[in-house]
Amino acid sequence: MELGADLREIFHRPDRGEIAETFLSDGVSVHEVDGDVLDRIADSDSPQGLLAVAEVHDAELSSISKCRRVVVIDSVQDPGNVGAIVRTAAAAGFEAIVASPGTADLLSPRSIRASAGTIFTAQYARNVDLEWFMAVLSGEGHVVVVTDARGDRDFRSLKPAQRMTLVLGSEAKGVSESVVQQASVLVTIPMGEHVESLNVAVAGGLVMYQMQTPNND
Repeated sequence: MELGADLREIFHRPDRGEIAETFLSDGVSVHEVDGDVLDRIADSDSPQGLLAVAEVHDAELSSISKCRRVVVIDSVQDPGNVGAIVRTAAAAGFEAIVASPGTADLLSPRSIRASAGTIFTAQYARNVDLEWFMAVLSGEGHVVVVTDARGDRDFRSLKPAQRMTLVLGSEAKGVSESVVQQASVLVTIPMGEHVESLNVAVAGGLVMYQMQTPNND
């Protein structure tokens, strides 16, 4: 599978040299730097002692459309939620993540930390015209599942299909209407009477595991 980053250089504290040097065989340049210097330039309150320079690239949408499981993020602006969705998608066996314009950058430092780096284990594409891409996915045989309060189908009734896509929208506005109109099915998550909505990452996790590809599929 094509991954979303190619490592070029690694900078490490003296106590992280053994880990950094495992990348030498892949042609990555490795540099030891003073620990205080590395910690100051790291974009984290608790740096791990390793920094990398990488060349990142979005996947081709034609490749993503042929994946068995795809999650689409529509205008979710909190990078913590975006990263949590990515991490759960990786855990549930989803192969690709697509984000619309207006969605927090999948590669922002906060998104990457919230995803625990799992964004680089999947194919991904950013700033995608979702109305157009939904038609592409449907043409490739995807069952497009949208979480929507207007849905009349409990998410627990979903049956895995060969190719499936889950679309998640922001908690404030939901999924764009143009995307909802192209959904194969609208699903809801039952909730107690005093709860209006779930966090989008939690809701996404529930539905993604329901959509998981069976081991014998």
